Amino acid sequence: MKHRFLKYSSAAIFLALMSAAARPAFAWRRTLNWHLQHERRAPRRKKKPAPPKPEPARLMPGRWTPQVRAAIDRMIALKGKLSPGYDADRPPVAVLPWSDAAVAGDPAELVFLRLVTDVKFKIDDDWWTIVPIAYGRQPIRAAYEQFIGLPRAVWAQQPGYMAWRKGMLSSYLDLCRRVGRKECRSYLAELWAGWREDDAEEYAAKALDDEMNTPATSELVPDQLGDPKPLRARRGLRVIPEMRDLVAKLRASGFDVWVVDDVPQPVLEASATTYGVDPSRVYGVVNSTDGPRLGADVVLPVPTRGGKTAIVQTSLGRPPDFALGRDEADLDLLSYGDGLRVVLDGDPRLVRKAREHGWLVQPALAR
Repeated sequence: MKHRFLKYSSAAIFLALMSAAARPAFAWRRTLNWHLQHERRAPRRKKKPAPPKPEPARLMPGRWTPQVRAAIDRMIALKGKLSPGYDADRPPVAVLPWSDAAVAGDPAELVFLRLVTDVKFKIDDDWWTIVPIAYGRQPIRAAYEQFIGLPRAVWAQQPGYMAWRKGMLSSYLDLCRRVGRKECRSYLAELWAGWREDDAEEYAAKALDDEMNTPATSELVPDQLGDPKPLRARRGLRVIPEMRDLVAKLRASGFDVWVVDDVPQPVLEASATTYGVDPSRVYGVVNSTDGPRLGADVVLPVPTRGGKTAIVQTSLGRPPDFALGRDEADLDLLSYGDGLRVVLDGDPRLVRKAREHGWLVQPALAR
């Protein structure tokens, strides 16, 4: 009995020891299994979706004809910076006119009228030689001498001041009518002689800002009270939303946007920068220099007719991918190369040429 008890006691002790030894291993395996199960159940990290490809910029609808708008959108998609063949070192080029095309109004004439009204020319004996003797230099100078020594506050009532304003405006209009646009637009630039270029641009910017707040109308310019044949001077300058949007979309799409027009350089820079055009891409009628000041001559070529093409060839060395035409003076540039060409309806001769060449015609926006 005693031995049986010892036998069973020994067996019990042995089983108890074995059970105790087994528990830690079992517990460890159960813990490991728990971690493995929960690891498998943990949600996998989702891959971030690829960002959507940016779409080419598209013009605002506005007053573009569907055909013109589609053609410009297509050009931006095919040649802009999102296109496969885009080369930032050789971007596509767009060349635009400015007066009565990108803006409603003529900045050159508006600032000229402001200079005449304020009598802000740098007038000396040399300056008077710029005014053509055949177009009124002597009577204009005589009128100037009558009022210039009086207080500015009384000028408006002086016959001499009125004759000065009409005489100066007439000298420009007669040059345009009898000689040609190239000569009269060069004349507007030559009259800036003596100004520092930065001062000229600042003055032009202020004048144009005032014109933005002036109703689009015409002002009568008489040479005396009751003048039966006063001249008419256009007033007011307006942004054309479709054109400002076009410039913005072209620039955002990687196009090199140039403005080339027969406007005195300081005036054109002051106006074109309101659309974000880089001043280095603005080419107007450029004065010669006289030290730090503008000279009394202009640098050739003048940006009209063949001069526009010469400027583009010299500056870029290739035709523009896109060119906009305002009048017949743009015909030469439009014919240079075979990119997209759009003509603003207004000059019947240019529209006729556009039909012959298969260029697109867009109703004028500067109205």
